[in-house]
Amino acid sequence: MDENSTYDVVVVGGGAAGLSGAMALGRSRRSVLVIDAGEPRNAPAAHAHNYLGREGVGPRELLQIGRAEVAHYGVEVLPDRVVGLSGEVGDFLVTTDGGRRVRTRRVLVTGGVLDELPDVPGLAERWGHDVLHCPYCHGWEVRDQRIAVLATTPMAGHQGLLFRQLSDDVVMVVHDGVELPDEEVEKMGAIGVRLAHGTPREVVTSEDGSLVGLRLADGTVLERDAIVVASKPHARADFLAPLGVEPVPFEMNGVALGSVLAVEPTGATSVPGVFAAGNITDVSMILVASAAHGTRVGAWINAELASEDAAAAVAERRASMFERPAWEERYSGDRVWSGKVNVQLAAEAADLAPGRALDVGCGEGGDALWLAERGWQVTASDFADAALARVAEHAEEAGLADRVETRRIDVRTFEPDGETWDLVTAHFVHLPDGGMVDVVRRLASAVAPGGTLLVVGHAPSDLHTGLRHGHVSFMHTADQLLPALDEQWEVEVCESRPRTQAHPETGEEIEIADATLRAHRRG
Repeated sequence: MDENSTYDVVVVGGGAAGLSGAMALGRSRRSVLVIDAGEPRNAPAAHAHNYLGREGVGPRELLQIGRAEVAHYGVEVLPDRVVGLSGEVGDFLVTTDGGRRVRTRRVLVTGGVLDELPDVPGLAERWGHDVLHCPYCHGWEVRDQRIAVLATTPMAGHQGLLFRQLSDDVVMVVHDGVELPDEEVEKMGAIGVRLAHGTPREVVTSEDGSLVGLRLADGTVLERDAIVVASKPHARADFLAPLGVEPVPFEMNGVALGSVLAVEPTGATSVPGVFAAGNITDVSMILVASAAHGTRVGAWINAELASEDAAAAVAERRASMFERPAWEERYSGDRVWSGKVNVQLAAEAADLAPGRALDVGCGEGGDALWLAERGWQVTASDFADAALARVAEHAEEAGLADRVETRRIDVRTFEPDGETWDLVTAHFVHLPDGGMVDVVRRLASAVAPGGTLLVVGHAPSDLHTGLRHGHVSFMHTADQLLPALDEQWEVEVCESRPRTQAHPETGEEIEIADATLRAHRRG
């Protein structure tokens, strides 16, 4: 990794959620950088539980295994701390405490959760060992032991209920100022959880450092083997503040239980391109749930990137089909077309009296020269100078230079400014998303009274041939162009006209159809 690196996704935090998100992204061949400060929330715990397939694994061992697994898919892991994030979706700049600066299209935040514990001396030092919080993470390990539950909120009955399943000796110590709902007090009494009142003075340990119990408010010592307490996890992601993302309170039944980053079901925050997963979004997630959430959000990010990549591909394809530079390049190489007249022009214009003709999108001049040979004075128009140069060259070679003039025209902005022609013809000029209706309206305004408009395109039914794959938004039926014509016009032909042509790759004759619109402007 160097400071000029650009990634699809930077993951902030290398815990279970972060590595799982990176795994989903790496397996989808995304370039991913995980930046990890090395401070996992579960670091004090000796083992992780309820993680199917890894039951009892040490938290740091699990992360070591996870790092090796994601590395197999090209994910990079950087030991550092993110201190800055700026930019916008598609182009974020991530700055680390170590001075590195990398760019990324998306950001996934999965780290930065700190547990706030009650202010009881000696409690924090034993956090993750014999001071516990989650029956699903540590409950089995303290089964049948003497357990104290610290009631620091009115919702403490929930922990009493769950730990009572694991031990017959559970005492709930209700802190000063906390009032348990009457129904919770009744419930605790019914299931055999004893109550003691008053904030404990300290955690008592023996000379060898093992837990003795709690010194209660009255000075007595409640001997215990484990202490259960609901921490208040707080989301800490100061680097998001400049973008307008701040932690919000996490509450249940009106009780503040910590803070989180608010996200949509996809993991998206309020800032486009910034996602979050794991405990930083939901304080109740155990380890396996955080990992699953990381995988899910990683998949959402990949889907969003895939959609963005497809949109860029569409834009690139459209630029190659509808923008001048691509056609200048195309007509600067080998000959593109056969030089023969288009079939429907020959069919519809053979009997017209020669006059002035405007050939729109003339390409290399096959139609323009055919008209000139039949006495028409032709304005051959295209928006590629390279094409017009070929038309002029071919007209000179055919002795028709006096009947063919060339003019650069972009049909999307074309205005005839009062100039008219007896025949205006456009063959296989296409624009996406219904844009041909406006083009036909512009071309119609250039037809002289009594003149003819002929517009021919690829019919949507041609998709079965495979020749027009990916062009469905560019194709049209003849009747879809009719809104461009007002009451001045008499429509003479409006159909998808079948014909055959040789497949350009196999040479096999295939059935296609030309969307053919011919209209007469009343004099």
